[in-house]
Amino acid sequence: MYKSEKPSDEKQGEDLDKGFTVKEVASFIDETPNVIRNWFKELRQYIPHEKSDKGNGYNIYKREGIDRFKEIQALHREQNWSMKQIEHYFATGGESFKPEPEKKAGEMIAEELKAMREELVALREENKEIKIHLENQENFNKALVEQLQKFERGSVERDDQLTKAIKEAKEQKKLIAVSNEDPDTNLDKHKKGFFARLIGK
Repeated sequence: MYKSEKPSDEKQGEDLDKGFTVKEVASFIDETPNVIRNWFKELRQYIPHEKSDKGNGYNIYKREGIDRFKEIQALHREQNWSMKQIEHYFATGGESFKPEPEKKAGEMIAEELKAMREELVALREENKEIKIHLENQENFNKALVEQLQKFERGSVERDDQLTKAIKEAKEQKKLIAVSNEDPDTNLDKHKKGFFARLIGK
């Protein structure tokens, strides 16, 4: 059976047993995420995988799954095997190889159209995810702006209250200063004012 190069040879220090997403696997073996998805769709039962424990329903792949993707890549890219040939190879434990009969032009075109449709569906799914992400980001930005505006209004109100408190403190200080003046001086002023009013001066 064909033995692929271990991903760990290229990814030193990576913990390949923790589980990786389609995009991460694609990065490991230099393929696009859509190619990985198509390979998984065609050869699902031969590719070790698990469901993510985050509850999002995504498939994750550990060391064995990544090794299998690299094996598929080598058979498909380097030896030009079709998915049906690879499937037969895995189904028989790598002991036999069943060549496919030559296909007619119409069949080849039909397969290409099918692959294009699958690619289009995958792209639509990605666009949907991007749209949801952008909407979430927009809502977050809106909430952040509202919080900043609310904080700014609160700051203005606090400044107004502080200014008013300082003004009232100054007025209280003036009143205290007046009440603390010399009592005798206040008495003379009071008497003078009384006699002046009495004699009409």
